[in-house]
Amino acid sequence: MKKKINPIEKPQFNSAGYQANMKDLNGELLPNLKKLAFRPFKHGGARAGAGRKSSGRKAVLLRLSPRVISRLRKEAERNHKTLSDVAEERLAQV
Repeated sequence: MKKKINPIEKPQFNSAGYQANMKDLNGELLPNLKKLAFRPFKHGGARAGAGRKSSGRKAVLLRLSPRVISRLRKEAERNHKTLSDVAEERLAQV
């Protein structure tokens, strides 16, 4: 004797692309969303005082000749400093 196969409802999708006519998931009934009370999350997201602290420096874009850049980089490497530190020292002399 053959088993009777229940016809499957054709899925219907809403405008956002989500299936709208789901009643169960793998045989388990879905909860009634109108009866559930949702609470806002109390963790995660942006918080006051979070993140890296400001160094007090501002970013500046400079267009320099390749010769000047290579000289600054060599001096920075030789003195174990950053390129920004060497450039700041040189500009402070002006």
